Amino acid sequence: MKEKIKMILCLCLIIAGLPILMTLVFQGDEILLDTDSNEIQHKSSHPDEEEKMAALVSILARDIPVTYEEEAIRAQAVIVRTNYEYALSQGKASETGLSVAEQTKLFGNENYNRYYQKLENCLIDTEGEVLTYQGQEIEAPYFAVSAEKTRGTELPYLKSAESIWDITSEDFLKVEFYDAGELVDTCNQEFPEAGLTAEDWVNTLVVTEREESGYVKTIQVGNSSVSGEEFRKAFSLNSACFYIREIDGRVRIVTKGLGHGYGLSIYGANEMAKEGKTYQEILSYYYSGIEITKKE
Repeated sequence: MKEKIKMILCLCLIIAGLPILMTLVFQGDEILLDTDSNEIQHKSSHPDEEEKMAALVSILARDIPVTYEEEAIRAQAVIVRTNYEYALSQGKASETGLSVAEQTKLFGNENYNRYYQKLENCLIDTEGEVLTYQGQEIEAPYFAVSAEKTRGTELPYLKSAESIWDITSEDFLKVEFYDAGELVDTCNQEFPEAGLTAEDWVNTLVVTEREESGYVKTIQVGNSSVSGEEFRKAFSLNSACFYIREIDGRVRIVTKGLGHGYGLSIYGANEMAKEGKTYQEILSYYYSGIEITKKE
């Protein structure tokens, strides 16, 4: 008798929970636990406007200092929305921004509402606007500080652009020194085929191709040819615009800029805003031939 009662109770629970389960299955939704706030988040493949705004603010807070000029933040707001919408259109996961806890830590409790509102207002001011090229939505890369020029690619809207404002950034130049043995060990660990030696690294660690913008395209590391970005990651350099030289028996690496160098320089955008440039002018400067399209 007891077993029958248990079975009936189980069936009741399953039937009661079935509508919720089916709703989640057919909507393609996920329920996630935000480990920072210990609150349940409802993440949908078709977010409503409130969810979308919160997501965009969180990414914007991660990407650009909230103390920057509003025109620079508006430019970044359009970029963030562009990449967010592009990811959705391609069925990809959108970027993850700062959690509420991380935003609170960044802004401070006393400034949280004011700074959140500033970012939200910049998104509202550019509501629905995305970057397009010849009518097609694009991915819009960006980074912190250039090496005086941005990098060019084969994509028609990503051409190299002067960004001389960046030389005034405290992150424009970084100088690091390494012992020869430390350099060699790191190279051989990251690039096992290199076979670099402390005695001959000067002749076997050579930049073989440098872009016009100054960024290293390829570098010969002993027996291995690697990209500038791979070498950058191996040594946690600020950018791939680096210069290596022996100084008094040690290795000096000078790095210019911060970030990959493609697309918009956030620091440069802020300096342009200080000069009175609008967010439309800033975006058109860093992305060649783009249009700012209002997406309904």
